[in-house]
Amino acid sequence: MAISDIQGRAGERGGQHLPFFELALPPLIALGFFYAAFYNALPEGLLTPLAALIFGGLAGLSFISVAARPSSWRWRLLFLVSSLPVIWLVSHLILQHRIDFPQMLRYLGPFYLGILAFGHYDKFPLRLIAWLACGAIFWVMIWSATQPFYLHSNEAVFDDPVPGWWAALVGNGRLAPYHGGPENPHSSGYMTLAFMLVVHQAWYWGHLSTKVMAAFVGMAMLYIVGCFSTQVLVAAVSYFGCYGMFSQRIPRPVKAVVLVAGVLLLALIAIENEERKAAVRNDTNIKLEELGSGRLGTWIERLDIISGRDSAEVWLGTGIGSDNMSSVIWRLKETTSHNTYLTMIIENGILGFFAYFGALIMMMLALNRHGICLFTPVFVTALIGNGLSLRPMPFEMFFLAVVICIAGLAAQYRRRQFEADRHRMAARLAL
Repeated sequence: MAISDIQGRAGERGGQHLPFFELALPPLIALGFFYAAFYNALPEGLLTPLAALIFGGLAGLSFISVAARPSSWRWRLLFLVSSLPVIWLVSHLILQHRIDFPQMLRYLGPFYLGILAFGHYDKFPLRLIAWLACGAIFWVMIWSATQPFYLHSNEAVFDDPVPGWWAALVGNGRLAPYHGGPENPHSSGYMTLAFMLVVHQAWYWGHLSTKVMAAFVGMAMLYIVGCFSTQVLVAAVSYFGCYGMFSQRIPRPVKAVVLVAGVLLLALIAIENEERKAAVRNDTNIKLEELGSGRLGTWIERLDIISGRDSAEVWLGTGIGSDNMSSVIWRLKETTSHNTYLTMIIENGILGFFAYFGALIMMMLALNRHGICLFTPVFVTALIGNGLSLRPMPFEMFFLAVVICIAGLAAQYRRRQFEADRHRMAARLAL
């Protein structure tokens, strides 16, 4: 399917123009980067109003976008996304579960940015987005260099370095979190991953030079390694691995070597994570259900909970936040499933699960092989943690990378159409 078919053409007939998109998008985008990069430095009372302004503004623009440039594809996407609040409302009315409208907006805001991106990608300031991402990464490195190392999961009690080459070099501390709270290295890792995807997509489609891309992707990877979020590191390796596998410039034997190396790297990351967690717990007798920092056992517990629910809860879910339960594996600490697929079934039911992932798959397939590469971190992190799609601001930054990709594909499509028309014209003249 061509990008022009997805975008819709109604807004371009008769020379119509919507200047408010050009006026509204840059401030919202800049405000989003400000919120993302300076979250931990902002007053707590300012966080909710800023988030409401950003996500509310994007949701409003997405509805205007669909009305201005309607297409059957985007109407279907809007239907899937908008069915989620309907499911939550029905669950609230029938099952009397709590409904949280601010959380609903945070949950869906990035999706509405995706809908807006597929309709009005040509209104986004692409170079501004690229340089804001570079600036955010630069700020992250300054913040990391000026803040004390963060100690997580009882790492402070160890005099000797815990297992892992990072700890062997710099000690047990991690680079300081800057987003999601002072004790949330994972949110900061996901945010840095999203910034990195924006920079890489900007380079791929010609908005940044190779040197600039290499410098800022290198800094982003340094932070991702330094904050020691295993799931984010796996997502980064998967993303670049996918692009390597799809690259036409890399010979197949080299791809085979890279594939084997990538699989081995992922295995080493997992092994190092287990060794580190075992040292922190001071427990070498690890049971099967404790693997993955207790994820495997938590998933088994959640499957037992789902199997014991009545049919209404299975189909409609129990609302946003209902996956936060006490877990035996986590020493009765309240925690989520650490698996987005299970979280979706618990909170949104089977209907919401298919609507949620159906929307993601629709957007992925619309971008062909680039969509597979871009959305691989979304689906991979959904399997091994509270994934990228459950983190509102990193997910919004992710969709800015999607915007750049859509614009690049559209420009590529126009070039190919121009070349095809030129060849047809030359063939007619030759006759």
